[in-house]
Amino acid sequence: MSVKVGWKLIICSSIILFSIITYEVFVDEMKKIPADYDTISEHEGQDRVLGTIGGEISEPFWIRETLREKVVSVNGNILEITSHVIGVDSATNQVIFDNTQTFFVDRSSRKHHNMDEYFTFPPNVQKMNYEFFYPMMFTKTTFVFDKVKTINDLEVYDFTCRYSAVDVSSSFPQFPSSKIYSDGTCAISVEPVTGMVVSFSKEWDDYFVNDGVRGAQVEIGGKHTTEYSKSILVDNAKSTKSLYYFLDVILPSMMIAIGIIALFVIVLFEKTKNQARVIMETQNELIKKERLSAIGEITARISHDLRNPLSLIKLATDGMQLRLDKKLDPKLDEYIPLVSDAILRITHQINQVLRFVKTMPLDIRLISISNVLNDAIRYVQIPENVSVKLPENDNTLMADKIQLAIAFSNILSNAVDAIGEKKGTITIRTRVENENLVIEFEDSGSGIKKDNIDKMFQPLFTTKPHGTGLGLSSVRDIVTAHGGSVSVTSPPTIFTITLPQNAGSK
Repeated sequence: MSVKVGWKLIICSSIILFSIITYEVFVDEMKKIPADYDTISEHEGQDRVLGTIGGEISEPFWIRETLREKVVSVNGNILEITSHVIGVDSATNQVIFDNTQTFFVDRSSRKHHNMDEYFTFPPNVQKMNYEFFYPMMFTKTTFVFDKVKTINDLEVYDFTCRYSAVDVSSSFPQFPSSKIYSDGTCAISVEPVTGMVVSFSKEWDDYFVNDGVRGAQVEIGGKHTTEYSKSILVDNAKSTKSLYYFLDVILPSMMIAIGIIALFVIVLFEKTKNQARVIMETQNELIKKERLSAIGEITARISHDLRNPLSLIKLATDGMQLRLDKKLDPKLDEYIPLVSDAILRITHQINQVLRFVKTMPLDIRLISISNVLNDAIRYVQIPENVSVKLPENDNTLMADKIQLAIAFSNILSNAVDAIGEKKGTITIRTRVENENLVIEFEDSGSGIKKDNIDKMFQPLFTTKPHGTGLGLSSVRDIVTAHGGSVSVTSPPTIFTITLPQNAGSK
């Protein structure tokens, strides 16, 4: 292996190593808690609440709860997150429970700052116990792994928890100066790859405490994530799981494959360097041969296509002659269209070849630009989704009507391709400047890349899958032959043709 190849391999390996490090940083960032973290979940259930001290606890009623967790500030890798839980009576909309907490959470570990408890599950959840300070629990608790199950075709891990004697006095402003504790249990379902919670349920028993002794019940009830909220959380977990799979499996495989291919290409390039030089030397010859072959194919096709039109001409002229001899002039009108159509077909085929191999002489006449534009539109199949706005005023100039129509039709065809299947407009404008007629073709397509602007009129340059690269080159040649100029700007794409109004006098 040569010294040059060795250096290239070192450079390539360094690039691959840098890409791997960059990839790891990128993936790590993608799996952190987002800096704009904002999530909402809804819960419903039944509750019983004490109305007044010394009174009776209410009959069961339906409650509706909303939990919103939102980032309010970011300090490096630490997020300040507020958690607001509000519960209302479903029948009266009376607020039964209202609690706001503030947490400081490490984006990477997903644990509380300066605490060893989790705020939310990390990616790649294991079948083990996790220490949590969960926003819906209001206390530190242990989530114990329970089982694996499926929710809406999504595999999840179930965890349970239990807590007791948690001070929730601040959640009951209607009982000021009272000490209120809570006992309860919970169950939570989490998608293990992403650590995203998709379902939560809880049962609680809140009561007064006087001098360390349990008193009357303040609230007793239970709740669970609504089906609607659960379906949204499951869909989000599925989407994020797919993203993690791409980051962890698909993208690394692609990077490895690209690295192997890059190394292979370097070695292969060095081995085939001499062959490439030979190919470059023979390329021009191949192009010439292909051009001659194309001319030969066109010539053979024209020879075949000319037979039928010529036969029609012969038949029609023989018939006219016979009718004229017998003075049956009315039949003459029937044959003349056949002759004209056949001649046009022959002329079209011949001009195609002549334009390919040499410049056609101009047939300069005084023409109407509106007539030329109408002819050009007939040459192009304008789809229903494209509208063409023609100039309101007509202008005349000395020019070759047929060749200008061909040039205009090439520009119109490009405009139609640029618009594609969406609804669009081609606007044609004309104006007179310094004895020149300026014609502008503007389309509502997506525009031309800046790098391609200077190449648009080069022979054989095309951005179309099946293009020949001769259309705009032909436009330039025709306009130049008239003593004019053509240019293009984008976006929006505007082809500007400038033609002298007295081209025939020059």
